[in-house]
Amino acid sequence: MDLSETINEYVLITSQNFPKGGAGASYLNLFCRGLKLNGGYISVLLLKGFAFGNHTNSDQKNNITEYGVPYRYLGLTKRPESQFLKLYDDLRSIINLGIILFSFLKRRKSICLLIYNNELHSNIIIYSFARLSGIRIVTFVPEYYDKSDFQSSFFRKLKWYGFLYNFKHINKRSDKLIVFSFYLKVKYVKQGFPENKIIVQPNLTDFEYWKPEHTSFKYTIGYSGAPYLKDGLLDLFKAIYLLKNQDLHASLLVVGDSTFGKSLLPDLKTECNSLGITEKVVFTGLVDPSKVKSYLSECLILAITRPSTIQTKAGFPTKLGEYFAVQRPVLVTDFGDIESYFQDGVDLIVAEAGNPESIASRIKFMMQNMEITEQISRTGYIKAKELLDYRKSVERLVSFLSRTD
Repeated sequence: MDLSETINEYVLITSQNFPKGGAGASYLNLFCRGLKLNGGYISVLLLKGFAFGNHTNSDQKNNITEYGVPYRYLGLTKRPESQFLKLYDDLRSIINLGIILFSFLKRRKSICLLIYNNELHSNIIIYSFARLSGIRIVTFVPEYYDKSDFQSSFFRKLKWYGFLYNFKHINKRSDKLIVFSFYLKVKYVKQGFPENKIIVQPNLTDFEYWKPEHTSFKYTIGYSGAPYLKDGLLDLFKAIYLLKNQDLHASLLVVGDSTFGKSLLPDLKTECNSLGITEKVVFTGLVDPSKVKSYLSECLILAITRPSTIQTKAGFPTKLGEYFAVQRPVLVTDFGDIESYFQDGVDLIVAEAGNPESIASRIKFMMQNMEITEQISRTGYIKAKELLDYRKSVERLVSFLSRTD
């Protein structure tokens, strides 16, 4: 599709890392790749410096990806840990953002701003400018946070109310919305946002990149991602404990750690020790994204065992597409939109969310019926590729962005 007939330039503004450094960065990187493949021009403005564990950032102020998308840091190139320096980074970013936005005025009819950002202070500036200038604006809405995650301090509570205001009021000033779940679409339709201006695209995956490596299996189950207990890891640990008591050997590989700040692993290891499964669970810590595929390829089964909460209903797990792309049997719990796309016993295996006994039972079934499980894996791969492969998915998104209705 020739985008020149509608929009000549897309400008993505985000507080995520780019082009690498976590799930948000992965999504945006694939979106930009897909847009380029469809003939679009896009540039990226980064509101925050790079932050991904202890990984260093060799980027300059202005950069360009290997596939030709320019990206620029509006503040510092590395996100500082000091609260004072964070404020400095934010202030510097806001000033540069204002300057750049005003530079768009002469070509405002040919520009579309794409926003992937929950930071209220910067969004107020972006959306106000867009409304006053007539620049089109499209917002990505990937998730909805649970208030309980923001109760640890006064500043965290402020962050929650900022997110909520952004979600309920600022995002509605968009011309169109790209949401990651039907839950989010229903939320906005109920708030009066036109249904025909919302598209649901659960996630994006590069199936070529995640093509499996030929390797021997070292672990029974693999888990990839930031290993928060709220994501269902405790249920998975308990399932390993139940299987151990049934004299069924099941080992677990946990790939990942917190992407910024304090490590999550000490608390996880304490949980494993209390259950007596320390020897059954291996933690890699935070690893370079390029190494994740190698670890997943060593696992017989790949698992996502999230509980059913507001947050899991609203989002869609990035790792699911990666699991399917590695072509391993997938075990999930029944949360969110997964069963809207995939069928239990046909494309993947589904356990009851929040139920370690159910999770253990389904793992046992998969281990004892590998021929059936592998056929399910092949079927799931075909369906997931149609839904999540970024080449096809971004083509659908481009068509949506280009529509004038």
